[in-house]
Amino acid sequence: MSVFHEGERMVQKRIGVQATADLMGRMIQSVIPQGFDVFLEEQSIVVIASTDAACSLWASLITGYPGMIQVKDPKTIEIHTQFVLQDPFISNIKHNGNVGLIVIDFEHQIRIRINGKAKFTDENALRVDVEQVYGNCPKHIQMRSLTPSDRRLGPLQTSGRQAKLTPEQAQWIRDADTFFIASSGPEGKTDASHRGGNPGFIQVLGNDTLVFPDYRGNMQFNTLGNIQINPHTGILFIDFHMGRTLQLTGRSTIVWDIWEEEKLRFPGAQRLVEFRMDGVIQTEHVIPFDWNLLGYSPYNPR
Repeated sequence: MSVFHEGERMVQKRIGVQATADLMGRMIQSVIPQGFDVFLEEQSIVVIASTDAACSLWASLITGYPGMIQVKDPKTIEIHTQFVLQDPFISNIKHNGNVGLIVIDFEHQIRIRINGKAKFTDENALRVDVEQVYGNCPKHIQMRSLTPSDRRLGPLQTSGRQAKLTPEQAQWIRDADTFFIASSGPEGKTDASHRGGNPGFIQVLGNDTLVFPDYRGNMQFNTLGNIQINPHTGILFIDFHMGRTLQLTGRSTIVWDIWEEEKLRFPGAQRLVEFRMDGVIQTEHVIPFDWNLLGYSPYNPR
């Protein structure tokens, strides 16, 4: 029985990579493999994808210190940290437990994805019952080291939901080299994924539309497969210098055929994704780290 749903299969068939996808699909496990537990319990960065009552998707940042993730058994993890109570995922999980997690180590360019059902066991503890877990390749992860700081001790400020980007936010996105995307497939099963490239790889059209390239990846097409059947998506940007986040929610469309002019604007793109936003939330003083950029991924198209 395939681990892929019909949206993923549609994309794989269109691109002609079904055999490769089936091979890569063997990596997707229903339990946490041996060795993953050690990695997970050493990490401080988790991005979580969730769905709100209006079926909009959100990607949210969870931070803490090594040990905040506890692997209770091969089917269960718990996250213990000080959650940002204003974040959309807090209320989302209370009515829809489907979540996707990506746990990422920027310095060593390692990422693990976990999909499952989540619930709060208390204000500072989130339990996730694992349904899928798998690693991804290191492509397009920019190398950054992190050190704890007292930045989070500043007053946490959230803009509340806005409809459009401000000029400053649009420039933030143009300068970005990393973002995370939340998507959802059949039965509301939710996924979080990482995207990276050299600064400028995302283009901002007006104050409500982004266009970004889809580079050659692991051939599973989890995100594009979700978009194929459910355009609702969420995007998270991290400001590594200022310790703030930008969360967007909206709808995505896959641009399958790209012109020569677009290939010049998006070198290395296999396809494009156009994202039209419905809402924007900016949060200040939310990340308790200082970051040092060690280098860009050698896989990034120049």
